[in-house]
Amino acid sequence: MKLGGTQWRYCVKVGLAAALGYLLTQGAQNQYAVYSAFTAALIVGANFGEDLATSANRVKGTLVGMLAGMTVSAFLGPSALTVGMSVGLTALLALAVGWGVAVARIGVTLCIITLAFHSTDALRYDVLRAVNTLIGIAVGLGVSFLLWPVRARDEVERATRAVLDAGARLLDACAAGERDLRPAELKLYDALAAMVKAGRDGRLERKLRLEAGAPDARALEVLQFGLDLLAAALAAEGHGDAVARPPLESLRSRLEGLRAAPGP
Repeated sequence: MKLGGTQWRYCVKVGLAAALGYLLTQGAQNQYAVYSAFTAALIVGANFGEDLATSANRVKGTLVGMLAGMTVSAFLGPSALTVGMSVGLTALLALAVGWGVAVARIGVTLCIITLAFHSTDALRYDVLRAVNTLIGIAVGLGVSFLLWPVRARDEVERATRAVLDAGARLLDACAAGERDLRPAELKLYDALAAMVKAGRDGRLERKLRLEAGAPDARALEVLQFGLDLLAAALAAEGHGDAVARPPLESLRSRLEGLRAAPGP
């Protein structure tokens, strides 16, 4: 597979972030350095909005994992029962405050390691790990912001083109009467998912005043077109006979109009 400029930039950024995170670690052993390194690497994403969301999740996950791990460690030693209890408590805390499963998963790793390997020095270990996590976040965000910064609007634009290209392929397959539309449908579905994610990242950037302006109106039209086309293709395969769907000619006309419209 030939890599494009976006993929090469990501590889350089994630490698640099991991190296800097490892270099700036707090603690005398690699067990602490590794947390700075992999946190910095995991923070680097497709755009700055995604990086901020990932950072927030890591902070939240570290907090709930520390709280659950230290609470159980203070009263009980490591065992299958206490590991299960601490993991359940981590998930309960994350979900109870509305932080979601993604945060719970991050917290679980810290909780298990605390209980299984550091039940006698849980506070020291968790504090040093939290410090290294914060260092990794700072490094990851710094690399993302200063080295080839990518805004969510750039990802929305790329995803918009991908939706139009995948939509054209699916329309051609439908018009040609191809029996197996699944590969083309999955391509369009993936492009739509990327577009929704980029839009969510952009909303976070606007909320934090890192990006000005309203959402791209053309992108919203492309998203609606992609959803309508996907619904029509699925209905044509017998997965939604009761769903009203526009004819292929109408969808083709919408596609051509969106392609002719100027981008942002």
